[in-house]
Formats: sequence, structure tokens, C-alpha cells
Amino acid sequence: MWFIAILVSVFIVYLIQKRLYSAEVFNGLEYNVRLSTEEVFVDEDIFLYEELTNNKNLPIPNAKIDMLLPDGMRYRLLESSNKNTMRKDMYQQHMQSVFVLKSHQQISRRWRVTCTNRGVFNLGGVIMVTNDLFGFNPQSKQIDISPSKYNQIVVLPKIMDLNENFTSSFYHSGDVLVQRSLLSDPLRISGTRDYTPYDPMNRINWKSTAAHNKLMVNVEEYTQKNHFNIIMNMQARDIESIPDKPSVPEFIDMCITVCASIFDKLSSDNIPIRFITNTSPESVGYEPYTDEEPGNRILVTEPYKGKHETIHALRLLAAIKYEISCPIERMLDTIIADPAAFTDSGNIVFVSTYLSERMVIFHEIMKKNNIRVIFYIMSTTHNAMYIPDDLEVHYKNDL
Repeated sequence: MWFIAILVSVFIVYLIQKRLYSAEVFNGLEYNVRLSTEEVFVDEDIFLYEELTNNKNLPIPNAKIDMLLPDGMRYRLLESSNKNTMRKDMYQQHMQSVFVLKSHQQISRRWRVTCTNRGVFNLGGVIMVTNDLFGFNPQSKQIDISPSKYNQIVVLPKIMDLNENFTSSFYHSGDVLVQRSLLSDPLRISGTRDYTPYDPMNRINWKSTAAHNKLMVNVEEYTQKNHFNIIMNMQARDIESIPDKPSVPEFIDMCITVCASIFDKLSSDNIPIRFITNTSPESVGYEPYTDEEPGNRILVTEPYKGKHETIHALRLLAAIKYEISCPIERMLDTIIADPAAFTDSGNIVFVSTYLSERMVIFHEIMKKNNIRVIFYIMSTTHNAMYIPDDLEVHYKNDL
């Protein structure tokens, strides 16, 4: 009889605690999460702090928090201490934290997070799963995280060395590639050197050639022109299967990285730089540049100048979505119709995944308007069949 009495007592206790936990387990339970910083560059680490507080007398024997990080952020679980260890870094997007709390107790956890892609990220909600003392009655609840500056982060594009990562050739049919500077100016000559078969004819210094009795070419200094314009093509291919979405977002991210590097490179010289691309201005908080199509669907910024304004340009690049607002051909036609309005008659750096025949024609038309255009291209395939010798193209080294 005593055994039955014990079973009945245990069953009564079980029913009481079940009803109590079912009604009260989430009451007075607070979950907060914050990030250690509001802004970083791609591939940098931050810390994520999560905090669970039990404000009631009832203990929490088991609380599981499931959090899924946004795309572009990963938990970093292990870190190699030196080259001789066998430990490796492990990255994952999903993490489950388990908490055991006494009454009126607070527990905090810290996680290392790596920001793998540029963008503006907000931490979403989490799912909390709790149980009673016996572990037989799990309950779950969606906990929404209110957006704030503490749980939002801007991941800026990474800066790369353009001279190390890109190589240029004027004679694309040959085998020799030569490095050239983004900032060289044919109007500022620092000296002359011997001519080689791979130099363009327009660089020959005829006075120096006559003096030395052999062909000599100019060595150009850095440019001091007043304006630079970056045109970025949001299309990953000449013809996209989905007209308003780039087919290879990774190529667009590489283009954005190049644009960020150009901004950084020119910022030290206080050169005004305007950014133009075929994406919706409203998607990044800009007003349309014109009222008529397709100009109202082209993102045209005010010029950024100096390092103090470059950070705003990088934030803009971080916020750009994978959206194509109009075909690249229509954007180029719009610029050609009024080049002074869009480019301030300055230099143009054209950043694109590929180089099309239409872009080559754009270069030739701009040249007639005394506007210099150079290209940074992410791929060596799917490019124009014919590329003029006077067209400066920088190709990504590892593609």
C-alpha cells in the first residue's frame, strides 16, 4: 500500500508542477541580445552577447534558445592558436544555447561571430523551448527581437589592393600584360623611357624621340583631375535569365569590393567621386536623379570627397541589394545623351563582371567628349570579341 501511496503522491506532484509550468514558465522570462559594435568590414569578427533573465520564483530547469544568424554572419566556434596545432576554425549559421536558471537569476553568454559578406543585417527572432521539472512537457515560444542600434550591424565591403589583384593590357591579342595605375594622367608627364612594342602609340614623346634618335614614351604622373565617376554594372551577364536579378551575386559583390577600393584609393587625394549604377535609388534611401525614365531608375549619388565622406560611400555600397532597375544598355544611353550632367565631364571608372560591345562603344563616344573611361572586369570570359588597343581594361588576376 505504501508503494501505491508514493506513486499517487508523485503523480499529484507531477500534475501540479505541470500545470504550474504550463501557465507560468514564460512569465518573467526575459531574453536580450546585442552586438559588440555597429559597423565592421567583411571578414572581421565581432561578439554577440545573449542574456536570459528569470525574474520569478519558479526555477527554469531547461531552456533552449535557437538562433539563426542572417546570411553573411557565422558563429566562429574554434580558433587555431598557432600553426602547430591541429585545431581548426568552425563556422555555422545556427546555434542552440541551453540555460538552467534558478529563481531571480541572470545568465549571459558571449559568442564570436564572423561577418562573411557585406550588407546591413538585423538579428531576427529566436525560438525558446522550455520544459517542466520532469522533462515531459516541452513548450516553445517565438521571441521577437526589437530592432535597435544594438542588434543591427553594417558590414562594409572589404578593401583590396587594386594593383596586386588586377592586371591591365592595351594589346589584348598579345601575351604580355602590364600593370598600370588607376590614377595616371596623360597630361602630367614625369619623364620618358624607351619605347616597347607593348606601349600604345599615343604615349610616344616625339620631341624626346628626336633628341635621343630612338622611340621614347611618356611616364605619366598621378592624375589631378577634379572629378572621378564610378559606373557599376549590376548585371552579372549580358542577358540575365531573371531581368531584375543578377544571376551570380558573388560577381556583384566583387564589383562592389572594387568600387570600395577605388573610393579608398582616391580618398587620400580629396578627389570628388560620384557613384552611378543601374539599381533602384529608393532601395538605398536615395531620391531619383531625374523624373523621366530610365533616369529615375538609376542610382546617381552626390560626389564623395575625402576620407571623412568615403565612409558614407562604403555604407551605401554595403546597403546595395541584388536588384537590377534597368538594363545596362539603357543606362549607358541615358549617360551618353547628357554626359556632363551624369559625370561632371571627369574620368569614368567602369566596373563590371564582363565587357560587352556596347561598353566598348560607350568608351569611344565618351572619348570624343574628352572623357576618359577605364574598365575593371571580373571575368575574362563572355567579353567583347574586339577590344581596341587604346581601351584600358583591368582584369582580375585569379579569374
